[in-house]
Amino acid sequence: MSQLFSSQFFTLFAIIALGVTLGSFRLGGIALGSAGVFFVALVFGHFKCTVSHELTELGLVLFVYAVGLQAGPRFFSVLRRRGAAFLAVGLGSTAVGALAAIGLAKWFGLSANLAAGLYSGATTCTPGLAAALEAVRRVTGDPGSAETIEAVNATSVGYGAAYPFSVVCVVLLVQLLPRLLRTPAKTAAAAFRAEEETHTPPLDECAFRVTNRNCAGRTVEELQALHLSNAVLCRIKHEGEIYPVKPETTLRLGDTVLAVGTPEELAKLEAVLGDVVVEPMQDPSGKVTSELLLVSRKDVVGKSFRELCIWERFGVVVTRLRRENVELTPRGDVRLEPGDVLRVVGTRRDIRALADALGREERRLAETSFVPFAAGIALGAAVGQIPITLPGGLEVRLGMGGGAFLVALLLGHLGTIGPVRVYVPNAAKYFARELGLVIFLAGAGAGAGQRFVPILREAGGQLIMAGALVTLATVVTALFIIYALCRWNLLYGAGALSACMTNPPGLAAATALTDSDAAPVGFASVYPVALIAKILFAPLVYLLLRM
Repeated sequence: MSQLFSSQFFTLFAIIALGVTLGSFRLGGIALGSAGVFFVALVFGHFKCTVSHELTELGLVLFVYAVGLQAGPRFFSVLRRRGAAFLAVGLGSTAVGALAAIGLAKWFGLSANLAAGLYSGATTCTPGLAAALEAVRRVTGDPGSAETIEAVNATSVGYGAAYPFSVVCVVLLVQLLPRLLRTPAKTAAAAFRAEEETHTPPLDECAFRVTNRNCAGRTVEELQALHLSNAVLCRIKHEGEIYPVKPETTLRLGDTVLAVGTPEELAKLEAVLGDVVVEPMQDPSGKVTSELLLVSRKDVVGKSFRELCIWERFGVVVTRLRRENVELTPRGDVRLEPGDVLRVVGTRRDIRALADALGREERRLAETSFVPFAAGIALGAAVGQIPITLPGGLEVRLGMGGGAFLVALLLGHLGTIGPVRVYVPNAAKYFARELGLVIFLAGAGAGAGQRFVPILREAGGQLIMAGALVTLATVVTALFIIYALCRWNLLYGAGALSACMTNPPGLAAATALTDSDAAPVGFASVYPVALIAKILFAPLVYLLLRM
């Protein structure tokens, strides 16, 4: 039996199984969720059952990498709109937490080492702890001396004392936010979708009667060459017969044309063609039909509509493009991605030919190419080890997690590593996110469990109380800026709050509230600022208290 409990894999998955079970129990509508793994791990850690540092770090990297890939497509557009607010939320809350740590350390008479670790634990930031430990080693001098070892251990003790309360506080608070703000999660999700649609307006369809004599006798290709509107012409009714629009289709006075586009582009088209009419444009004979096609063939992925010449080659009009639940206008410069869904109009024969060209290989969409996936994580590890030099010669690093997150954001936005396209199915991203999270919590909890009881004996409740107060100061500041000053969406703000605390379980709790991307986008928006700020503030807390 002792051999079984000494097995890393048995310990890890036993913690996960029991922790997920514990997290599923609800009391008054509140559940621990993924944080249940952390509490079970605390118990295992107390009885000397450990999870290696390497496995713990692997879990963190998988989690933040998947979150970065998920949020990347929207992150930079949101950053352009709210960049100043991200700085205010990320820097403001972490700075208040640092000031609280310094003030409480002086009030309770805590050493600089304990305070630096306390700040990192109270804000659940392992890279911050690493930066604080590096500052301690540089200041004390000889890494092998008894003074250095004692100082490093004290810093870790502060971290372990504050970490558990911080994890649980954010998880429970996120689940209480809909009640505290009196906003149902589903209402917040609908509001977030509506706000996103103002920046990417949904596509409408509209029928026009050709009354402009300047258009009569022109082909559709000639009209589109003038670039008067980005709306797409898809069907034309001439003398009671409906036809798909082709490049050579000639417009005549009295014809009815059906177009698809944003309201703004349709308004431009009205000025060009003529009056809006309400007229059925479905072909009862079935010669002209509309279907959805899924992009899956590798030889078309990465090519633009202009390069594929779908209209010219197949006589089929692409009216809409849906990607990641966002509807886009199929402009000529838009490049196809795996899993794109195209709404097309044409004859059945032409649509079948186009379907063969785009792909009938849905199975490929469930496959993940591990070469670019692994290369992205490796690149993130390299970025995380790049030293950032601070005044006074102190060097800090983002660490594996921070580097992987930044690389994933870029890959999610760009979709490539050089000539190689990174495509990760949604199911694979969700699996990597959840698996990484529970592995990380199991390792972090087991590590904290080994020191938790000795910490209570050594420092009593004073140290834990100080850590809780630092957590609350950071959380309250973040909530005030997010909801009182910035007035962000409930779910988006819940993700941002989790980012301020660099708290993956908090994000998991926010994501579980309802089916929406709002929380991951909010997390990704603030996380880089909060992470870098804590990496800088943790050693600063130590250095200021040493003065």
